[in-house]
Amino acid sequence: MTDSDQKLRLHIAALSSQPDVFWVTEERFANACSRHPELALRLEADWSWDLVGFDRAVRISDILIGWRFGDLSQIRKTQRLKWIQLTGAGTEHLQPLDWLPRRIRLTNNAGVHGPKLAEFAGTSILMLNHGFPHYVTQQRRSKWSKQFTTTINGKSVLIIGLGSTGGAVAKWLKTKLGLKVVGVRRSGQPHRYADSVFPPNQIDRLLPQADFVVVTAPLTNETNNLLDRRRLSLLKPTAGLVNLGRAKIIDYKALAEYLEEGRIAGAILDVFDPEPLPPTSLLWQTRNLIAVPHCSSDDAEHYIDHTLDLFFENLSRLLQGKRLKNAISRRHQY
Repeated sequence: MTDSDQKLRLHIAALSSQPDVFWVTEERFANACSRHPELALRLEADWSWDLVGFDRAVRISDILIGWRFGDLSQIRKTQRLKWIQLTGAGTEHLQPLDWLPRRIRLTNNAGVHGPKLAEFAGTSILMLNHGFPHYVTQQRRSKWSKQFTTTINGKSVLIIGLGSTGGAVAKWLKTKLGLKVVGVRRSGQPHRYADSVFPPNQIDRLLPQADFVVVTAPLTNETNNLLDRRRLSLLKPTAGLVNLGRAKIIDYKALAEYLEEGRIAGAILDVFDPEPLPPTSLLWQTRNLIAVPHCSSDDAEHYIDHTLDLFFENLSRLLQGKRLKNAISRRHQY
């Protein structure tokens, strides 16, 4: 089982342009191998940085770990590649998947973000409830402006996107803050930590009832501009909005107008388009808005550790001929 001709060749495509929290370094990979020694014996790994040597390496690899891969046609040309493991959850930068042969399985690291993102979501909800976007705005304007608030007890949150990440958020908000949790998911199936769950076609009815809205959905053809100007207008003036999914799910231009007009109480946004947010963007100065530079869900110490543990779990499944976790659906785009 340990002969080189029986090993699977793994190529890790690392990008120095990303923050180092996302780097699959040799040291981090070695640490993961020490946690999964028997599975590690089945692998022979090599690296490319910033795609230098990537085209050659991918042609002789069985498995690929990475995020961006340059010319995707090079992957189509491979005959040996079986599986691509992404080091992130979103796949919009790879859509449509017409470049990906059906014999190659594509998985993401959904679930890795859950614990950190859930805690951040809870922090955001508490900040919204106690007027922090208002205080940040008034501090920026050097104004002493009191805003009296009440406790969060008995309030409700609408979570749009009740998958692995949204489910972790639901658990945190339900068990830590005691919020009434209403979920929206494509299937409409119940969730352990949601008081009720509905399909997306019920959003218009749910928005006016929500004290807070948290978006954790992926960006797909179905979720693009899901919260448009009309739907944002359904929110009550005291509502707070948190976007931890993707920027294009929400009409930010309309959101900024409603925040300036006081038609929505506050917003905390972690995602933008483009990123970084340009200095000329009006969002920097929008009233009652806190902008976070897309780092809410990325654990500074354990992001890659958790990603590689998921990779090894899937490697075990691959060797046993089982379905891989987090397989990306071509139809649903996540």
